[in-house]
Amino acid sequence: MVYLILGENTYKAEQELARIVADAKITPERLDAGSLTANTLADIVRGGSLFSEKRLVVLRQLSDNKPVFEKLAEWAGELTGDTTLILIEPKLDKRTKAYKTLTKKATVITAEPLTERDHVAAEQWLDTLASKHGVHLSRAQIRDMVNRVLVASDKPAQRTIDQMQLARSIKALEGVSEVTDDMIATILPPAAGDTVFVVLEFAAARQHDKLATLLEELSRNEDGHQTFALLTSQWAQLVSVALADTPPATIAVELGIHPFVAKKFAELSQQFTRSQLKDITTLAADLDAKMKLSQVTPWDGIHRLVYAISSRTK
Repeated sequence: MVYLILGENTYKAEQELARIVADAKITPERLDAGSLTANTLADIVRGGSLFSEKRLVVLRQLSDNKPVFEKLAEWAGELTGDTTLILIEPKLDKRTKAYKTLTKKATVITAEPLTERDHVAAEQWLDTLASKHGVHLSRAQIRDMVNRVLVASDKPAQRTIDQMQLARSIKALEGVSEVTDDMIATILPPAAGDTVFVVLEFAAARQHDKLATLLEELSRNEDGHQTFALLTSQWAQLVSVALADTPPATIAVELGIHPFVAKKFAELSQQFTRSQLKDITTLAADLDAKMKLSQVTPWDGIHRLVYAISSRTK
């Protein structure tokens, strides 16, 4: 039996792995996929173990070892009945022959991350998990914690929710009689996306000293390309909310963001005229194009865009 746990939700992937291991009732062998060879793979697929009649082998990101991964796809149908193989892959190229062949022979379990669109579901899940571990959180604290683990994804204008961070945070808070906001802030520093939103707020308010300090902090701790992507993504959302003919709650559904976030964007957009929104958006697109051609560095692009936002407000 071959299981393929596929997706970037590390929490769900680990939960699925634990379930399979529990059902199999076999101690798993966790092998280094990077050092695996075709010969050792053949031993797993076709051979038995000297120490046990049955084997449960776990391989993480075998696809990085391309020759062996391709061999596995070819040999997966030959796996002996005494061996269970679990593959854990955050991403796979669905266009490849190996992917198409393997998914026909394996039991595929998806582990896709929750996105901003799933904010309410994430809050409900966190509430249930916290209760299970005896951790008492207010509704505001639950919402804050989910906001703190929003991370950038491959899709522009869409962030994902890191459930693993939340699960570890609940574990850290276990046994605490009263959870305070300061405790949450300590174990869950603000997400980069939240910091970028504060950059937008400071720029719109022309709070130049605070803006300079925050940008300096971001440059020390965050990747420039990712920060620029977050900044342009949030600016695009702000413009979409500003130009929408529907209430923030309605446009939030269309954009896949939380209604509270849409409301904040709506408030912030009041600082700009339509002409300014257009000019800044054009500049953002121009900087993005120049960055791809290495004509502008990420942090130069960030500073130029933020300065434009600050200098063109009402």
